[in-house]
Amino acid sequence: GKHGSLGVGVYQGVTFAVDPKVIPYGTKMYVEGVGVGIATDCGGAIKKNRIDVYFTDHNEALVFGMGGGYAHNVYIIE
Repeated sequence: GKHGSLGVGVYQGVTFAVDPKVIPYGTKMYVEGVGVGIATDCGGAIKKNRIDVYFTDHNEALVFGMGGGYAHNVYIIE
């Protein structure tokens, strides 16, 4: 394994990278086209209202991003 910025393992469709100033770590979210996951990582390009969904396969990530024009509905569950 891979680990995110909190030292927690990253998993496809479960690990979401967020700006922790906007969405606190540990927040459960639903991302349209992916499902329910938890905000447990951040990245250098993840600022303000952007999130990143972890994919194990780079091509899958590209298809997901391009498939929705980079915009997917995101809902905070808790």
